[in-house]
This record gives sequence, C-alpha cells and structure tokens, in this order.
Amino acid sequence: MIDSVKLRRDSAADFFSHYEYLCALQNSVPLPAVRACLREGVLDFNADRLRGVDWAPLLSTLKINKDLPLVSIKSFFQPWLGDTGL
Repeated sequence: MIDSVKLRRDSAADFFSHYEYLCALQNSVPLPAVRACLREGVLDFNADRLRGVDWAPLLSTLKINKDLPLVSIKSFFQPWLGDTGL
C-alpha cells in the first residue's frame, strides 16, 4: 500500500498522532490546549488561544479524522468592548 494512503487511513482513527505529525511537518509544536481538551474522543478548546499558523494542522487533521463524536470550538472575543467608534 502507498505510504501516504496508509498514513491517512491510520490517521483517521487517531486524531492526536496525526495532529502531531502535521505539526512536525510545519516545524511547530502541538498545542497544549488541544491536547488538554482532547478527552474521551471529544475536542473542546478556546479558539482565542490559537495563532493563525496553529489552525492549518488542526483543520487538516479534522478534515481527515472522522472519529471524534464532538468538536467544540469556543471564542470569548467581544469586539464591541474595545470599540470606541472613533
């Protein structure tokens, strides 16, 4: 079997190992917030803590992995609190 096909098939069953692999490909470190919130097959984290470059491996892993029963991405950003209108 072609290595890339085998990797995708195996990664569909193991979210975090594929996420680690994609982070390594872009020379970044897996986010502790993602690891801490990945319990019992549920991904639940605050998006306010992610930088722009952190999204690529996370979204790519979500695209391949179909095994998570729940993905919850929250944000507490409130633009109107800092907006003075000037």
